[in-house]
This record gives sequence, C-alpha cells and structure tokens, in this order.
Amino acid sequence: MTTLTPEGSFVRRGRRASVRWHRRTLAWATGLGLAVALIGYAGIGISEFPLSPVDVGRILLGGGTKPENYVVFDVQVPRVLLAALAGFGLAMSGALTRTVARNPLATPDLIGITSGATVFAVLAIGFRDTWGSALASIGTVSSALLGAALTGSAVFALAARRGFDPFRLVLTGVAFTWFCQALVTYLLTRADIYDVATAQRWMVGSVANATMDRVIPVAVLVPLAVVACMLLARHLRVYPLGDDSAASLGTQPNRTAAITFALAVVVAAVCTAVAGPIAFVALLAPQVAVMVTRSPTPIPCTAGWVGALLVVAGDLLTRTLLPPGLAVGIVTAAIGGPALVALLLVRIRR
Repeated sequence: MTTLTPEGSFVRRGRRASVRWHRRTLAWATGLGLAVALIGYAGIGISEFPLSPVDVGRILLGGGTKPENYVVFDVQVPRVLLAALAGFGLAMSGALTRTVARNPLATPDLIGITSGATVFAVLAIGFRDTWGSALASIGTVSSALLGAALTGSAVFALAARRGFDPFRLVLTGVAFTWFCQALVTYLLTRADIYDVATAQRWMVGSVANATMDRVIPVAVLVPLAVVACMLLARHLRVYPLGDDSAASLGTQPNRTAAITFALAVVVAAVCTAVAGPIAFVALLAPQVAVMVTRSPTPIPCTAGWVGALLVVAGDLLTRTLLPPGLAVGIVTAAIGGPALVALLLVRIRR
C-alpha cells in the first residue's frame, strides 16, 4: 500500500488546480472565439444592401451574383476581419505591456505608442505639402506605423538605461503620451480645417473604410504574434514574480522584457496604423481576461479574443442601434469607462 506524503498531496492538488485552470482558460477562449465568429457573421449581412444569414452563407460559398459578391467580399468581409484582428492585436498588446511593466495601467494607449502613431498620422494628413511631405509620400498607414515604432523604441531605451526598470517604463511612457498629445493639439490648430476633420476621424479609430490591403498586414502579424506568445508563455508566467524570482526559475528578466515589449510595440503599431487608435480596447480587454480566467496576469490570447469581441460587437452597434456614421472607437470608449467601474465593483465585492 502506497502512503501519500504531505509533499506529494500538495503536488497532486497543485496539478489538479493547474488542469482546472487550463480547462477554464481553453473554454473561455473557445467561447469568445465562437462569439466573435457569430457576431461577425451577422455583421456581414448588415449594410445598405441588407442580406439574410442564409444569403450570406450562400454568397460566402460562391453562389452570389456580382453585386452581392462586391458587397460581401469587397466591403463587409474586410470590415469584419479588420475589426476582429485589430481588436485582437490591440488587446494582446495591452496584455503584454501590462505584464512587462507589472502595472495594469501600462497599455499602448498610456505609454506613448498610439500617441506617437497619432503624431505621425496627423503630420501625413494635415501637412502633406509642408512639414509632413515625406510622411505623406509613404501614406498615413505607414506614417502611423513609423511613429508608433519610434516612440515605443525611445520609451524602452530610456526605461532600459542602466538596467530595465518597469516603473521607469511607465513614467517615461506617460511623459511621451502627454508630450505627443500636446503636439497633436498644436498640429490640429495649424492644419487646414478639412484636413483636421480627416485627421480627427482617423484619431477616433474606425473600421468603416476597411479594405483587404489593410487586413493583410494584421492577418499575417496576429497569428505570428500568437505563436510568439506561446513560445514566451513560460517566461511570461514567472516574470511578474520579480527579477530575482524569475531568474531563479531559469528566466532572464531583462531579455524577456525586451522581447515582450518589442512584440507588443510591433503589434500595437500595425493595428493602430490600419484601424486607428481604437480607445480602451488595450486597457479593458486584459482586465476582463484576468477576471474570467482567474489568473494573476492576463493571458495574451484570451485578452485578444476579448478585444476582438469588443470591437466586432461595437462595430455592429454602429450599424444597427446607434446613429449612422459613428466610429467604433466612440463605442469602445463609451463602453470602456462604465465597464472598468463595474469590474472594480465586482472585485470590491469579492
């Protein structure tokens, strides 16, 4: 007869808890993915040329007429795909930056990444004949991508000077955010009124004018980022324990922080460039992911599915219940504030 020691009992209970946690995480990811697919499928048929779910299925399977194919494949499908992929990428980036900084508020919106993209996008839109002529020549999307990449690199370089410091990362990022916001405000006061309107539409964040040219970059990047997160999973689980604990468990904290932050910057930069700085997704989705998975840190892929659901559902609201012409960034911003308060109340009750 085998006698189970206290240490063996503890290990067995830990393994059972780990299995339950993995099952719960997988169940939530599957459910969120199905919800995104169903809402996206419903959104394909809602436009100025309405289609029933049966008609949408028939057209997707190759049985549509030329006008129907144009509406579905050239207008609606790119819009739904861009909403899902951009939401997924922004939320994943928020989860990664939050983990690196060990701070739930350290998202791309608050550490300068999206603000840098906005500065370069406004220069390309409003000053294409003067200061921003070089940026205008490469396009708004490429300009925003360049701005986000440069800002993210500068923030990390300052935070990593003489050893990476998460607290310094947050302070540096906030400083860059406010500086970039002030610069954007100045640029908008100097630009032509028509260019200001165009820039403000981009700054809100929208997927209304989606094309496959904008979908392809995120369609390629997001799956690669998911694979990278899986490879980094073990390091990301121990990194929040602190540098000493992470190092004792076989992880190089500075290297993990550099790789993770670089991945977050690239993903956030591309998603912001193609869809604009959609507000609150990178902040709200990781919070929801932590709550549903009961994990101390957000799982990037689970947070990504929450972000995809938030943007896809928000875009559907702009075409159904809300007045026409609203951008999805307005909806996510309106939902984000009350949702964060609700999450705070739930945690207080627990």
